[in-house]
Amino acid sequence: MLTPNTILDNFERLGWVKNDPMSQTLQLRRENPAALAELVMAALDGGVQSSTFIDAALDLMDDTSFDKVAAKAWQMSKDGVRHDVLSDVLDTAALQSPQIFAGDWDRLLNMTHREPRLHLEDAVWRALDSATVHDWRHQLEGGKIDGEAGRATAVALLNSRQPDAVLCAWKWMFPEESGVALGWLMSAGYALEHGALRALHSESPFHIDFGQKSREAIFRTHPQWKREIWANHPTWQAGGATRLRGDFGGVLSGRCGLCHEPLHHLLTLQQPVTVGIASQTSITFGTCLSCLGWESDGPMFYRHDDVGVPSPHPCQLRDVAATPQFPTVALQEAEVGLFVAPARWNWQDWGASNDRQNLSRVGGPPSWVQSADHPECPDCGCHMSFVMQLDSNLPQVNGDEWLWGSGGVNYTFWCQKCRTSAHLCQWT
Repeated sequence: MLTPNTILDNFERLGWVKNDPMSQTLQLRRENPAALAELVMAALDGGVQSSTFIDAALDLMDDTSFDKVAAKAWQMSKDGVRHDVLSDVLDTAALQSPQIFAGDWDRLLNMTHREPRLHLEDAVWRALDSATVHDWRHQLEGGKIDGEAGRATAVALLNSRQPDAVLCAWKWMFPEESGVALGWLMSAGYALEHGALRALHSESPFHIDFGQKSREAIFRTHPQWKREIWANHPTWQAGGATRLRGDFGGVLSGRCGLCHEPLHHLLTLQQPVTVGIASQTSITFGTCLSCLGWESDGPMFYRHDDVGVPSPHPCQLRDVAATPQFPTVALQEAEVGLFVAPARWNWQDWGASNDRQNLSRVGGPPSWVQSADHPECPDCGCHMSFVMQLDSNLPQVNGDEWLWGSGGVNYTFWCQKCRTSAHLCQWT
């Protein structure tokens, strides 16, 4: 039987060229899922170089095992150990299990601004306890800290997801409002309206289960190792946990205001309020795949009628039809299910996911490819709330695979007051 030490020994001796550590890791999962934690712990002890098969093992282990691995990595870091695998595990823990740092917030804060090692450190501060938040606010407001230490404390509080602390830290960082200041606030998931904060996204997402037929189409063109990860990842399949069903793909009766071709249907929900979208009617999201990101200068906006059907916003109606550089066909139609994955997957990072996780979801925090960017509603001027993101690799009606740009993500936004939606895609 394959063992964690065998996988690591083979990798150390042979690397990737004459070896296949990813397939061996997946075999280990099939034979003994609990051994995935042993694999990563052995990698932590041995200080092997960072690698995607270690990342896959982290993704596929159960939550209890992950917390044990993360706790070990944090203890090693406190003991002065430094290497790439350790940094990778701590980054993943910051995103997926920030509570493992509880009780060590001052140590972590000092570490991140004196010896930065966490790429995803902004995500960790949402787990701050109220006593620590109160203490750090007192230090900031009382002028007890300044300079780099003060800035690190303010950034942590800005990302705490506790509105009073967010506002305090933001005003400390930016005594005067500016475009840069508002950008920082947006990156923390808030907008400032009439002197008060408004959250720009919810806390918990509903992942989209595309159903067996669409999953098979998504999986078909990818290598076996990737298909096996997707088939066993908790963000891909609802099982019996479907919260709401919706219709996906195809075309709509409305036409694009730019190229005048039929709009491409993304998702229709009969009871969107069930998944946190502020609409008392059904709602249909659609856009033009041919124009979004290419013919449009920024986001594409749509007004929704009394039953939630979109039509192009008047600001994006052209008398003469544009000729898209990359005309395309609709996404494959499917009945999809929305479900709640384990809380560990509430926050997902596009880069850290590295195409293993399902990033297509309704609600929750966005997985930005680039920087946070909530469009202003063209009707009321307020920053729009994030309501959905769709990853690349979606099947199209002609059998092709849809990519947003070069393989990015599309983000959907909603203004409840104006019943206006927006779509914005990002890629590298």
